[in-house]
Amino acid sequence: MKKLFFMGIVASIGFISCEQKSESSTTNHADRNTERNKMVYSAMETGDVSKLDSFIDKDIVDHWHGAEIKGIDSLKKMFSDMHNHMSGLKINLVTDATSANGEYHFAWFKMSGTCTDGSMGMPAGTKMDMTGVDVVRIKDDKAVEHWSYADPAEMMKMHGEMKGKMESKMDSSKMK
Repeated sequence: MKKLFFMGIVASIGFISCEQKSESSTTNHADRNTERNKMVYSAMETGDVSKLDSFIDKDIVDHWHGAEIKGIDSLKKMFSDMHNHMSGLKINLVTDATSANGEYHFAWFKMSGTCTDGSMGMPAGTKMDMTGVDVVRIKDDKAVEHWSYADPAEMMKMHGEMKGKMESKMDSSKMK
């Protein structure tokens, strides 16, 4: 009887330590993914993409508003373009989480800045102020796939401001 009781205690301690190890492992993944998110957002803000290779797969697929950007070099170019064509670009991580199995990481962010020229599909001077969610699929400790979702109301507001600027430009060109 004592032997069964002792084995029950040992098994309970084993389950508890495995559970704590699992929670600790998940926490470590979440902490690491939070730091990686901050590094990605910093790369967009500063244009320094030198650290991305360490945690983004070379064959990453970024599902970017109906298109796919494939490969880390294309992703780095997109980040550099964002930095080079947006003044005051700032991306703040509001909150983030990693799925229980560690395969997905989710981040809620706020992004702001001003388009400096027409290369980002917005007229120069267009203010961007939006909230969005990033979803990243992780495999073998590297980001392999990314989706970004923006608040439709905020996007429509920006498009309305862009439309107003375009109409104003067209009206002033007619006057000449």
